[in-house]
Amino acid sequence: MENHPYFSGEYPELAEARASFEKFIATLSGNGPIIILCDGDVDGLGAGVVLWHLLERRGYAPERLVNLHAPKGSNAFTRTMRDKIMTLQPAALFIMDLGIAGYDIAPGVPVLLVDHHRPGGQPPGSTVITGYQWRPVPTSSLLTFLLCNGNGEVIDKAWAAAIGNLGDLGPEHPLMQQAIKEQKQKYIREATSLLNAAKRSSDPDIAIPAAFRAMQEATSARAIVEGGNEDLELLRRYKLEVQHELNEARRVAPKFSQTEKVALLRFDSPARVHPLLAQSWRGRLPKYIVMAANGGFLPGKVSFSMRTNLDINLLDFLARHGKQLEGVENEYGHGHDKATGGTLNETNFNRLMESMGFNPEKPA
Repeated sequence: MENHPYFSGEYPELAEARASFEKFIATLSGNGPIIILCDGDVDGLGAGVVLWHLLERRGYAPERLVNLHAPKGSNAFTRTMRDKIMTLQPAALFIMDLGIAGYDIAPGVPVLLVDHHRPGGQPPGSTVITGYQWRPVPTSSLLTFLLCNGNGEVIDKAWAAAIGNLGDLGPEHPLMQQAIKEQKQKYIREATSLLNAAKRSSDPDIAIPAAFRAMQEATSARAIVEGGNEDLELLRRYKLEVQHELNEARRVAPKFSQTEKVALLRFDSPARVHPLLAQSWRGRLPKYIVMAANGGFLPGKVSFSMRTNLDINLLDFLARHGKQLEGVENEYGHGHDKATGGTLNETNFNRLMESMGFNPEKPA
């Protein structure tokens, strides 16, 4: 996402969004698990944690609240994720910061999606609250906080939303800025870096649940930074791993397309550092689309991230070059206009490289 100038914090769309949110909450049954399925970066974690605390304060027993994350290399809208959800026989499903697609992820279950990426459809019968058309675009954690805090019920958890908002380069909303001031920016930034290591690590299936627990149980950003429990120690080890892998990836020199303004950084790492690498090169190559492609994160696949300062919509750019790819639904070209990516098998990745003006035989 882009940095935004300070604004008043008043969204004209918020009243209607809150009404939809409260209507959904009012329909929750008194029995069965309530699943919070959220992304594993700080924006998704912040959204999920704020919602968790609201539901608990509304009287829903903590043992009914179940937090889930998509497995490594997967996403919310897959058969595997649907089977896992339906096995739990949930009373309701919240999906936070994982995109919006037309896949029927939980047949017969009330579903609410809160998101800020460009929608790609809508699950049948679901309720969708998207900030994609709001200006400035709120992060999922900011949007969730605004939905949950209509009566000031989660104002003490503004710091959790602020971590997510800062980590996803969201707008400088007054309540977020106040939380940063109260918590001290030093602790907000350090907590953001530590928690984000979970999704970036080589083993996010272990690290992300630890990050959610750490954030959900903490009373402040400082408690995350200075705490010493098992989850936080695990995250510190993964943070060191991510930094090491990023340093190694930074040794790679870019290759340039013969037909498009694209710079490719091709490398192999077990950690999900391709978004960080693309972002770090974005400022160094302002006249290019930067594409960091990692062949080591998932066996037999190439995971890539794209960033740019150019006046171009990356989602549309990928859609144009992806017409010849096969079987890439929900794996490719989702996210933000200036920050997106995907995961492709090697055959499709080579086809994409050829379409973009690279030699598929020599991608690096």
